[in-house]
Amino acid sequence: MTRKLALLALLFILLAVLPLIEPPAQAPTPDTSAMRTFLQSQYVPEVGLLRASVTSYPDNETIWLANDNILAVRALKLLNSTLWRNVSRSLATYGVSYNGRVDPLLGRPLDGFYCPEVKTLGRVNSGRFNATFTLKLETANRSCVMRDWRSYADLVVYGALSDILQGKRDEAFRLYFRLLSMWDGNGFRDRAFSGVYQSYKCALFVYLYRALGEPGEGRSVYLSCSRILTMLQSKDGRIVAGYKVKNGRIIPIGDPNTETTSVTAIAFLGFPKDD
Repeated sequence: MTRKLALLALLFILLAVLPLIEPPAQAPTPDTSAMRTFLQSQYVPEVGLLRASVTSYPDNETIWLANDNILAVRALKLLNSTLWRNVSRSLATYGVSYNGRVDPLLGRPLDGFYCPEVKTLGRVNSGRFNATFTLKLETANRSCVMRDWRSYADLVVYGALSDILQGKRDEAFRLYFRLLSMWDGNGFRDRAFSGVYQSYKCALFVYLYRALGEPGEGRSVYLSCSRILTMLQSKDGRIVAGYKVKNGRIIPIGDPNTETTSVTAIAFLGFPKDD
């Protein structure tokens, strides 16, 4: 009888304590309506495209058709901004819809990794911003194959997403685990790392994690990236391009820009399982 009483007492204690146990940590998310406001504020009506940055020269006077604007089309659409149609039409006049690099974020697989090539397409005067913008396009130079692409976190993500789109989930998971090996507790330390973590690589991880069905491995990285991106968002919605971590504190580095904000919107609002 004493043993039964002891077991009943233990059960009572457990039932009393269980409600106090916190649920699993939920990923914080950036303010999507604020991101929409920021991206719309980057719109240059004279050309129907978004400028790259806010204050950092020369990006504050540059319009990148790719990567920025092809990503902004999807981001604006996900953010329920009708501006995506204007940007899409403007890109069409230049014959641009993909660039051979970020294509998997737009639902199109890659056929390889090639060195980037930058082309200048012209200039446009803007009364709204009182500036002259240079129009540029980053595209793939197919005469230059990248052999070391697996050393770069962003390219590993694009490779894994491309594999998913082609039904090669085993290959995608292999790249995913390679990506996890680049995480140092604060950000992705890949071959391009030079002391400042790149925010968009965290956003890319979030998208890939969701695309793989949120596997158990890497959930802590997913939660960390979600927290970092949320903390890097200013009140007007923009996401700062880089950051450092000091004594556990996130320190924004650099200028907010269209590409980082667009990738972040796609990461949290996109539907990778349906791509």
